[in-house]
Amino acid sequence: MNPFLEEIVEKTAAAGGLDPSTVRGLLAVPPEESMGDYALPCFVLAKELRRNPAQIAADVAARIEPETGPGGRIAAVAASGPYVNFSLHRPAFIGHTLDEIAAPGREYGTRGQGAGRTVAIDFSSPNLARPFSIAHLRSTAIGHAIYRIHEFLGWGCVGINHLGDYGANFGQLLAAYAAWGDDERILADPIRELVGLYVRFNREAEEHPELRDRARDCLRALAAGDDEMIRLWRWFSEEGRKEAERIYGILGVRFDETLGESHYAGRLDDVIAFFEERGLAEESEGALIVPLEDQPAPLMLRTSNGTSTYHSRDLAALLYRHRRHGFDKMVYVTDKRQSLHFEQLFGALRRAGVDWIDRCEHAPFGLMSFRGRALATRKGEVIILEEVLDKAIALTEGIIADKNPDLAGAAEVARQVGISAVVFADVNNRRTRDINFSLEEVLNFDGETGPYVQYTHARYCSILRRHGRPADPAADTGRLGEDGEMRLARKLSEFPGVVESAAEENEPSYVAGYLLELATAANKLYNEVPVLVDEDEELTAARVRLVDGARGVLRTGLDLLGMSAPEEM
Repeated sequence: MNPFLEEIVEKTAAAGGLDPSTVRGLLAVPPEESMGDYALPCFVLAKELRRNPAQIAADVAARIEPETGPGGRIAAVAASGPYVNFSLHRPAFIGHTLDEIAAPGREYGTRGQGAGRTVAIDFSSPNLARPFSIAHLRSTAIGHAIYRIHEFLGWGCVGINHLGDYGANFGQLLAAYAAWGDDERILADPIRELVGLYVRFNREAEEHPELRDRARDCLRALAAGDDEMIRLWRWFSEEGRKEAERIYGILGVRFDETLGESHYAGRLDDVIAFFEERGLAEESEGALIVPLEDQPAPLMLRTSNGTSTYHSRDLAALLYRHRRHGFDKMVYVTDKRQSLHFEQLFGALRRAGVDWIDRCEHAPFGLMSFRGRALATRKGEVIILEEVLDKAIALTEGIIADKNPDLAGAAEVARQVGISAVVFADVNNRRTRDINFSLEEVLNFDGETGPYVQYTHARYCSILRRHGRPADPAADTGRLGEDGEMRLARKLSEFPGVVESAAEENEPSYVAGYLLELATAANKLYNEVPVLVDEDEELTAARVRLVDGARGVLRTGLDLLGMSAPEEM
């Protein structure tokens, strides 16, 4: 925490006989600058101290002496009803914050907290039997941001793409091909044809349930090593993999390990042996299960047909990952409908006495709808992600042509802004919230969007270009202290804590929300005071230093979310 805030915490705790952590958790920013720079609400303390909140505030304020000499941090303390308001020596606070930003440069916000530790992150994991749709964006964007945030904090990161190239969906696709497949049409347009077969299968199966038996037969044949099933499965999987890799290239997403479910299907016997050796595997109606008393259903290791299950393949993958990577933290980024699956997975390994299972976390996310409509590939309700990205880029090109027709490199800027806008719309929401995607709202330059943050960054870059020389890290901040200057510096000082919390809770929306608040503070400063004051070089140098600090943090924050930071828009 900033030493100015630590001094408030220490002196308040001593004055009120309070636990410093309690004070630290209660500190807030007053709603109006005239009330001070920070405030301590005393409502929560009333029960603990058995006194009126206003009296607590008055007593605490009376016991804290402001610091008037050089190097002082707290300039004034006053009680206002149930609040203790603190005013800081603003030039000193702003100067300290800018020194903290300048010293590490692009590393501001990290202390290398993760050094020597490894985090494995399972994200994206598209089903290769389906097209890469807008619904796949959630796991991809959220997981990629979690990866970048941990990497920034010094963690050794292993990004894992657990491709869905096995299981019931592929059985359905193989059965659909056997019934209606046309090689020439598939070769001409693989993804659309394959998804068409998948949709047709699910539509026809509603009237002809025997089709599902054929799908199960195909899956059994594949597991048994049938040459034709393997040939088709490899063909369809490869087409899905190529499409996914192309989309990752557009998004700028990379992985350190890419393996499909099929890689673990052959390890069923090892998983069964693992639980049998511990006396946990039981027969149940022909299937093999691990009973879980605290769950509504057992974990199934093997079906009554003798094939592996989603559970057993994930168990094999997790045991493999721990052996290979020896992770200190393992994060699964999937939608919240899989919460029970991971509770069962972790519960079974906990029953087996696996001591590292508490290092594993499920980071569930809410579902995405498009214009208020839920998406379901099997019903043909699918929005291809690339089409959304293309439309976002085209709309951005139109906005740029209208607002800044002479912009150099407009096509590249439109690509950066359009793609980043779609990504930001996803990570800006609390992870567990369901979201309704609207492209028009996503590209709003004035709303709480990615383009708004990017535009603020570009605006500050423009100020620095007009200044004509680099910001001076030695510029004296003694002249700074206006409300807007303090507001911006206070927000800049919060960045390290926001990033750390985002990593601890696997919550990129903390960074996204912070960037919106920082952009708002930056734009307010732009509208309240002139940065480049021709007749006052000293004041200009100080304000340019503040602008440069904000520009750098905006750029870093955008980078952590996997977004671009164009310098002109």
